[in-house]
Amino acid sequence: MTFKSILTHIDIDARPDHRFTFALNLADRFDAELACISAAQPFFMIEPSIGPTSGTKIMREELEAIETRQRDLHEQIMQHAPFRNHVSWQTKAADPATFVVENARAADLVVLFDVEKGQALDYRRTVNIGDVLLAAGRPVLLPSASQSSPDARTIVVAWKDTKELRRTIVDAMPLLTSAEDVAVLAIEEGQGVDEKALTDTVRFLTRHSVRARSIVEPRQTGDIGMAIIDVAHRLKADLIVAGAYGHSRFREWVFGGVTRTLLQNNTINRLLSN
Repeated sequence: MTFKSILTHIDIDARPDHRFTFALNLADRFDAELACISAAQPFFMIEPSIGPTSGTKIMREELEAIETRQRDLHEQIMQHAPFRNHVSWQTKAADPATFVVENARAADLVVLFDVEKGQALDYRRTVNIGDVLLAAGRPVLLPSASQSSPDARTIVVAWKDTKELRRTIVDAMPLLTSAEDVAVLAIEEGQGVDEKALTDTVRFLTRHSVRARSIVEPRQTGDIGMAIIDVAHRLKADLIVAGAYGHSRFREWVFGGVTRTLLQNNTINRLLSN
């Protein structure tokens, strides 16, 4: 199993260089096709005080601005890959997350980036990553803030015996099989750790030629997600693999959860799947 098609979204308000380089290096590593897309919606909302003619004019001007910016992004990206036939480009004036989900049907892996410093968190112009995780049916790789390509020599699998993690392990197999060390990390909770389930997971990975081992950490006070990140940094891992939204998304938003912590903390590369 490998990644043969990788999809990435280039935000209209972001600098494309580092994002494209990250995605291109990943595609080169797996000899995969790289599909680059970009979508945005106009800011303008028609108000009662604005006549229909004026409203139509403003809407057209905003759409033209989006198209101009998307052409600029394409030119910048092609400067990095002028002769690479496996790189494609597609744009649309649409909701970014919806456009990503539509195109994910032809991808093995989706690469999405956090908003940059100074970039507005406006889901008309950047992707709502949570929406993509729930709807795409594909693993989503979230690069760290440094956007350095993951060697993935040491990987931490945030273990919990859930269907989401089982799915994610299979989705991440191309990276897991090439790693030098895969630590299947269990954080002790109130009922302790199901040792048999943890051992079964390590055995499954070993059968697929993954250099896997288990680690059990006592739960300290605080967020489980941060405990996972702390262990990953301690092991000098550069990728965390985790299932997404084991609880409802609303519950995670209200009470917090591992997925929300991993989405918000970009000090390390993360691969999530639902």
